[in-house]
Amino acid sequence: MEALDHRSTVGRLSEDLGWLEDHCRRQPELAAHAGNLRLASALTRNVIGPFLEGQPARPLHIAVVGGAGAGKSTVVNFLAGAVVAEANPQAGYTRHPTAYLPAGPAFAWPSYIGFMGPMQRISQEKPGNLDEDVYQVRRIPAPKSGTDPLADFVIWDCPDMTTWASAGYVNRLMEVTALADIVVYVASDERYNDEVPTQFLHLIIKAGKAGVVVLTKPKEQDAPSLVEHFRQEILGRLPKLPDGTTPAVPVLIFPQMPMNERTDPTGAGSRHRVQLLNQILVQADSDTAARLRTVTNAAKYLSTAGEGLLDVARRDLAEFDLWKTTVFAGKSEFEDRYRREYLSGEQFHRFDSYRDRLLELMELPGAGRLVSSLLWALRTPYRWTRDYLAGMLVRPDVLNLSEKAVLDGGLTGWLDKLQAEALRRSAVHPVWKQIAHGFEAGLASQARDRFQQEYRNFELKETNELETAGRQMVERVEKNPVLLYGMRGGKLLADLLVIGGVLYFTWPPGWLTLLLIPLGVSATHQAAELIVRGAAETARSRVRRQRETLVSSALSDPLAAWLAEWPATGGSSFERLQQVLQRVPPMIRQLEERVTAKAATWAAPATPAPVPTASPKPTEQPTA
Repeated sequence: MEALDHRSTVGRLSEDLGWLEDHCRRQPELAAHAGNLRLASALTRNVIGPFLEGQPARPLHIAVVGGAGAGKSTVVNFLAGAVVAEANPQAGYTRHPTAYLPAGPAFAWPSYIGFMGPMQRISQEKPGNLDEDVYQVRRIPAPKSGTDPLADFVIWDCPDMTTWASAGYVNRLMEVTALADIVVYVASDERYNDEVPTQFLHLIIKAGKAGVVVLTKPKEQDAPSLVEHFRQEILGRLPKLPDGTTPAVPVLIFPQMPMNERTDPTGAGSRHRVQLLNQILVQADSDTAARLRTVTNAAKYLSTAGEGLLDVARRDLAEFDLWKTTVFAGKSEFEDRYRREYLSGEQFHRFDSYRDRLLELMELPGAGRLVSSLLWALRTPYRWTRDYLAGMLVRPDVLNLSEKAVLDGGLTGWLDKLQAEALRRSAVHPVWKQIAHGFEAGLASQARDRFQQEYRNFELKETNELETAGRQMVERVEKNPVLLYGMRGGKLLADLLVIGGVLYFTWPPGWLTLLLIPLGVSATHQAAELIVRGAAETARSRVRRQRETLVSSALSDPLAAWLAEWPATGGSSFERLQQVLQRVPPMIRQLEERVTAKAATWAAPATPAPVPTASPKPTEQPTA
């Protein structure tokens, strides 16, 4: 993958994840998902993108995070070795990140497009409660003696993690957390088990960040029991790292301190600073190894968590699929109503003319017409009697609703049920709310207009099919001389056999002959009519099936397809959701492959510095 390729992929992936995050924030119950997505997007822009562009490992970044009032600013001061951060007892006072750079030459600060997302860098000092999408950069005063053990680090003082719903705070916090090579998680003895900060700690570890926990403000005698309880209740439920291993996060105590220790990190408070610096330096014994760990774990997090990141999209699309199911259930009801209210009672009387034409073909042509006329005259009494009895016994045809009336009624019922279902579910999920608003804005009218357009084509097709079926029934006989003459000859032969039989058995002719001959030839003609009626009914049944198929293919199928896809058209959020689901997994795979390939070329130690599996014993002086 060339440079332009990975730039495009990084930009598109972070854009898709950012869009999905905004989509989550419009649904309060998905606020935590929004935080996960912001972290994934920030890892892409702040870590993977700069790494692929050749950003050097130095400086490493330490992010100090935690809940409101935990004592983050105090920990920042101990890391910096000077009182640089504003320690304010007001919960939520720190509202934007501040980066503290060590004294000395300027670092090669990342200049990658999209770095830190929408946040703007400001160099002038602002109070920590400035609630804007900015981050400050300040310099730490040079140490009075010796060298700064964290001379290759940028220390970040971050906003509070108190609620996932605070888009501003969470977004700024996630940008810095994604950038960090080491995260120092600060929790006070009073609120170390708060739900949201604990969830945030789990997310940090899941992303593969090297972590250190600092518990603040307990009494010295309570420290051991607090550490043990924290390990059991909080760290005992940590998720596995991207490589599948179980993390072991060191836990330190910053007990209640007198003012002279809190304001003099390198002097009176040095014992606390030493143990903190030891843990930091253990996890970053090589800047190259530490950065490789950050980048490779970021790529693994995107790869392993990618499916989970898209769960929210799948949840939305599951509701979208439910809408489709509802639409096609309505389509089935529409077709069933058409079959029940129209096709079951429709006789297609136009077929009667083709049936009569078929009966005419069975009569003798030319000179044989005289014979046919004589036989017709003999059948007259039977015909009159049959028609009279049929008029008395056979029920008249029930007036069937017109096809158009049945189709319009079915369409109205279909749309009414869809609108009722959308209204019923509108409070459950945005897709149903969007559909309900669509009906209020004229979706039903649009559906009827489309139906009418399709119906005009349907009318032409159904007329042609009916005419074709009738003609084929007659033409099959007309164009087959063997069949035609066979039918005529068979009917004539049957009539002659009946007449001959009557004369033979009643000879000499008498009144019985005059009665049986008309009855006999009437019986043969009735048999011929039954055969023709059977052929006509077979063709009529075939037309019914064809008409049912035609209604489905020409009317209900196109309308159902249009209704089913309506929420995902016109640039809607669900159209974008489908695109995101298709694009994100392959882009994540591309970036992971590129990171793996580039990491192999770095001048790194044979074994990168791992996240520690045990807390080292503090020494008297920090090891640089």
